[in-house]
Amino acid sequence: MLDTDGEGLVATTDSLVEGTHFRWDLCRPRDVGFKAAAVSLSDLAAMGARPLALLVSFTLPADLDDKQVIGVSRGLARACRGFGVSVVGGNVAGTQGPFEVNIAALGRTLDGRYLTRSGARPGDLVLVSGHLGSAALGLAVLMDEDVPSNRYRTLVRAFLRPEPRLELGLSVLETPGVHCAMDVSDGFLADLGHLVRASGVGARVEVDRLPLCKEALRFQAAGGPDPVTAALNGGEDYELLVCADPEALGRLQALGLSPVGTVNGRKGRIDLYRHGRKYPVPKNTGYKHR
Repeated sequence: MLDTDGEGLVATTDSLVEGTHFRWDLCRPRDVGFKAAAVSLSDLAAMGARPLALLVSFTLPADLDDKQVIGVSRGLARACRGFGVSVVGGNVAGTQGPFEVNIAALGRTLDGRYLTRSGARPGDLVLVSGHLGSAALGLAVLMDEDVPSNRYRTLVRAFLRPEPRLELGLSVLETPGVHCAMDVSDGFLADLGHLVRASGVGARVEVDRLPLCKEALRFQAAGGPDPVTAALNGGEDYELLVCADPEALGRLQALGLSPVGTVNGRKGRIDLYRHGRKYPVPKNTGYKHR
């Protein structure tokens, strides 16, 4: 957070890299542009900040079609209109490597107040917004040529066009008893791990309480992946993960958050339970950056 004459300015940056975060055969260029903006804005949402401006940089391989660049730009513009933010600068450079779009997002805090991932306390509830695992399952739909994507539009959209929870982040910030928040980008377990380590606490998660999309269950019934595993480690949901005093439960549920666990004093440890019984923690807890 940068202090500017008493008002808080927050800054974040993120990248979408061809072959790592998306593939052209699975994503339309305008989806890539929209998502690039959304994932950076999601960081602002997690802090309870209002978006102010974006700085955008493209690295362009020589063989990239101009129509793809125009499509990415149009998707980016669509996201900016939808989320009330403007592009105020950036850069374009050539590369021998893959296409990359990098976005730095600037946001303004409310009276200098903002949320971080380091404030969780033993006794807090762990809550999440929306549904978990939908984006990972949407990617699974797109990658399976035998699965008609039009049967699972909600899952596919969750992967291609994530919605940063900007208004929700502002409401969470204003809710008494909220101690910390972050967005779910690497996977619920991975990001909860980041949160408990930053806060010096542990957590118990009730796996049977994880909010799942109805389409995820329908996809499973048709032979798709396990939606619980996707919810635990799938990543790219860009929902909000919040820790708050139990007295805030009613207000947070009214905002659309679901309680999925509790914070305890077991530093850095996450225990999973399902229907009251210990549940194994998956070896893969989410995306690893290295």
